[in-house]
Amino acid sequence: MRENEQIKSLFQRVCYDDSIQAYNELYIALCTRLIHFSASIVSSFHLAEEIVSDVFLSLWQKRNDLLHVHNPVVYLYVSTKNLSLNTLQQQKRHQHHSLDDLNTDMLSIAPEAENGMVSAEVSQKIERAIRSLPTRCQLIFRLIKQDRLSYREVAELLNISTKTVDAQLTIAVKKISQAIRFDLSDETAQTYLRLDS
Repeated sequence: MRENEQIKSLFQRVCYDDSIQAYNELYIALCTRLIHFSASIVSSFHLAEEIVSDVFLSLWQKRNDLLHVHNPVVYLYVSTKNLSLNTLQQQKRHQHHSLDDLNTDMLSIAPEAENGMVSAEVSQKIERAIRSLPTRCQLIFRLIKQDRLSYREVAELLNISTKTVDAQLTIAVKKISQAIRFDLSDETAQTYLRLDS
């Protein structure tokens, strides 16, 4: 969780030192993940970009009141979730009543193919397998494997137990492994799907 420590450090520099540089680095580190997460709720990348900008603007405005925040990743995800759901209610364009109604296409970030971790072909097969999962299962898998949140952070974000997170992730990994089993001789695909990574 080295990245989370870096994010925590940046968050503290924003809150304690009023560092605009740390604020910009924090935004760069999390904006893509938060935009995809928000877009999965509001079904619009344009709207999600506005929401995430508002979340970070609020962070800057309230920075001196946020010294108590111990887990900035969860704080920013929960802020994004809440503002996304509030925006939906205000617009009344969609009647999403829970996170089970997510637009999972908006969550999609290809699994590390651009970094050369897995081949583009394996990446596409993994993505198709992920998209075939039930909504909640898919969301949990993406938050842990792509956004690198911990089980505890996902449980807190979604208001579920860590056992539920573990069970859903186990189901996701099993189904994805079955869907691409002929590619699992590829060591990088196995690494990507490992439960303990």
